[in-house]
Amino acid sequence: MADAVVSFVIERLGDLVISEAEFLHGIKGQVGKAKIKLQCMSAFLKDTDAWVRNGADERVRLLVVQVRENAYALEDVVETYVFKLASSSNHGTMRRALKWCVGIIDVYKVGSKIKKISSSIDTWTSELEALGVHRSLGNAIEASSSYVQKQKELRKAYSYVEDNVIVGFDKDIQDLVALLTEKEDTLKHKVISVYGMGGLGKTTLARKVYQHPQVRTHFDCYAWASISQQCNRRDVLETILSGFTSQIDAERNRIKNLSDDELARKVHNFQKQNKCLVVLDDIWTTTTWDLLKHAFPTQGDTHSRILLTTRNKVVALHVDQHGFIHEPHFLNEEESWELFQNKYSHIGMHPSNSNEDDDEERKKELAVEMLKKCSGLPLAIIVLAGLLSKKHTLYQWELMKENVIRCIGQGNPQHDDDSKYCSVSSVLGLSYSELPRQLKPCFLYLARYAEDVTIRLKELCHILIAEGFVSLRRGCVEALEDVAYDWLSELVERSMIQVKQMSSTGRIKSICIHDLMRDLCVSKAQEENFLHFIDWRTNREEEPIETNIRRIAICVHESSNYDLIHEARNIDGSLRSLSVHGKGRVIDVMYRKRVLSHVCNRFLMLRVLIMDENDARYETKLPTEIGNLIHLRLLSIPNWRIEKIPSSFGNLRCLQTLRVSPQIDIIIPNSLWKLEKLRHLYFSNLVGGIEFGKFLRSIKSRNFQTLVGVRTKDLFLSDILQQESLKKLRICVDRNFETFLHNPQTLTFTRLFSLQVYNPSYINIIDIVPFLLTCPRIYKLRVRSPIVRLPQDNRFSPNLIKLQLSNLQLKDDPMPTLEKLPKLRVLRIDYDSFMGEEMVCSRGGFPRLESLQLTILKNLKEWKVEENALCRLGYLRIGCCCRLTSIPNGLRNISTLNEMVIENMPKKFKERMEQGGDDFYKINHVPSRVFTNCDEDFEVGYI
Repeated sequence: MADAVVSFVIERLGDLVISEAEFLHGIKGQVGKAKIKLQCMSAFLKDTDAWVRNGADERVRLLVVQVRENAYALEDVVETYVFKLASSSNHGTMRRALKWCVGIIDVYKVGSKIKKISSSIDTWTSELEALGVHRSLGNAIEASSSYVQKQKELRKAYSYVEDNVIVGFDKDIQDLVALLTEKEDTLKHKVISVYGMGGLGKTTLARKVYQHPQVRTHFDCYAWASISQQCNRRDVLETILSGFTSQIDAERNRIKNLSDDELARKVHNFQKQNKCLVVLDDIWTTTTWDLLKHAFPTQGDTHSRILLTTRNKVVALHVDQHGFIHEPHFLNEEESWELFQNKYSHIGMHPSNSNEDDDEERKKELAVEMLKKCSGLPLAIIVLAGLLSKKHTLYQWELMKENVIRCIGQGNPQHDDDSKYCSVSSVLGLSYSELPRQLKPCFLYLARYAEDVTIRLKELCHILIAEGFVSLRRGCVEALEDVAYDWLSELVERSMIQVKQMSSTGRIKSICIHDLMRDLCVSKAQEENFLHFIDWRTNREEEPIETNIRRIAICVHESSNYDLIHEARNIDGSLRSLSVHGKGRVIDVMYRKRVLSHVCNRFLMLRVLIMDENDARYETKLPTEIGNLIHLRLLSIPNWRIEKIPSSFGNLRCLQTLRVSPQIDIIIPNSLWKLEKLRHLYFSNLVGGIEFGKFLRSIKSRNFQTLVGVRTKDLFLSDILQQESLKKLRICVDRNFETFLHNPQTLTFTRLFSLQVYNPSYINIIDIVPFLLTCPRIYKLRVRSPIVRLPQDNRFSPNLIKLQLSNLQLKDDPMPTLEKLPKLRVLRIDYDSFMGEEMVCSRGGFPRLESLQLTILKNLKEWKVEENALCRLGYLRIGCCCRLTSIPNGLRNISTLNEMVIENMPKKFKERMEQGGDDFYKINHVPSRVFTNCDEDFEVGYI
């Protein structure tokens, strides 16, 4: 991880030398020398990770800590100097002259600090060499060989493949066996991949399939090779060929006498001539497959198959793009309990000294509670069963429940080396060890989120960019946000995190992290002094915070008794990120302002400041001291109603993301035109935007990707069209909408993919067509306003995937137009968007629609669905359509319909759809049917 920190600092210094050269006079040479020395040190640090992991001399670890902290310090010194000098250049002549005099002294001070750090780097280099650490990867491999070998043995122990107990995999086994044995096209599924996070049961599943009687009778020859992290190509191929052929000594000797090329050719030809099944268990990288691929006939006509397991989806795709990829599921509550019972009774005897029924009942309750912390991970359940089998008293079970995650992660500390249930963390930790340099801080940053929290990927991308952890790939012109998204997607593909929700465009919208993986993340983050997570939702004593901690994340609750100013008293000025999340206690305005002032006066190196307490009842003025945070890249205080932004805000020339909730009459100071780096601006409030025109016309930034909360008052469409990088726009309609649309340049948005148009008053009726014509490529559209007419289908973007219509007040049925949109997958019509009584989805309409919601259409009496309409519909929601008497007959022909949600509808409507009702035959095929608040006859108005 220290290697990652130093590399980021090197990149940052390089950027500063190029972009801020005019402000580096006097220290530019010293910065360049320090950068070169850090580059040399970086070569050592690639070695030290392996040394530290292998339990090397404690002095090596301490030196690594010193290198990391002083790399940060070097960046801080140079950045602060540059930004102070840049800020003084914006003042008048007299003030610049005074600043110049002071600057001479600053050059000497800064130069001395840089020289001291450079000297320290030379010292550390000599000390590392004296301790046996060299500038080569070869040493790292040698130093870590015993560590890797130990982890291999742990992997074998944890695979639990000898057990006959298997739970929750019946369907998985059945599906994989069918894929291997069916008479398939010879060009299809040469490779079947099982991928998922460590401990999910990939090896167990592969072993059960490998030993299945149907598989054994289908193939002529079989071989199993465990690959693991360090792949020896020859050993693997010898294992496979030995599995195919006789195990007599003469045959083994003949195999050992073959050259590497002869061995690979022999393995390849054997699979071509016979029907073979090869299991490659635990492939970590694409490079490993590239070493082995010449020995496997994955192209052409062959009846041999490969079954591989991996933690990395990229590996599976790399081996065979046409292969089949299978991800085992996490066990549900019933399956988890069944596995626990089987393993508990198998591992140890039930306690003989605790026969009281009430104790046994309480133990069952505790076991169920602890199983929830396993979150369906088979390995964790097995480790839990093993630990509890050695604890016989109720008191011991109660103690373990208090810290079950850590107990499962660490296993049994009394048998670290030889216990089968030694450590889940060691299994999951392998995934962290194998991460590329740039992905480690991305993973560790997840420690800032509380457990079971849904993490919005876009917001996390903005934070990682603000921290400086994301850099553009050489030769690429893509945005930093795209790079960050790709890196986090790779963590998903490596099974380190899981996808929680996909967007309608097919991108990852939100993610989550398994509790045990999060525990690993938190422990690594604190071990590296990378981030400290504080949970103030509990009243327990927390470990003391390091004085030089760089990042703090605090989770609060309304009942929490905390004082942020008091708790942060020992932290020095090196803090780079402070975030407070949760439902904060009710605090007065003066205290809130005092907290912000304290932060702005004390933590001057902050890059990220997030105050996300869910309490928007009080108005707050941003303190003038906010201008002290000249390094700030991201400021998010979305739930504090801001009534004033001070002019000192213009000092935040590095600010990239701003998320605030201003009052409707807030005045934007002229100083904000200086924010040249601003990329994402979220002005979120309930009233509908702020005056924005003068600001947008004066600001130097042309990097805007997000504008949310823009008001048409004092604004022209041409002002926004100048922002060529704009991707998301949420605009609030004022009375001057026609004037706003005036666009003599006839420009169009080239990159805009999401547009939201709101009319808070619902009084003005607007013509949306001219606006849509400037957005020819959008994927998402939301209109919440009465409109003159619905645009014809050819006026919508042909890329449109998601469409939400609210309060349109249309008299004509919108379906004949909307059903022609070729790529539409998500449609929501609500709040009297249609005022008529009959709605018809005609034959063949909506060819790709997957989700449809019809809510609060108070005049709708009849909805018809003709044959072959909505042929891909999977989700249907109907709510608050009180006059609708029945569902369409055509729904019974939609075989793809998996879920229906009926809410706030009359009781009679629900009864028609229940078993025995008149409409039951129309929806009997739908697996999930949910009724909410449909037990009374009532008229529903607006909600």
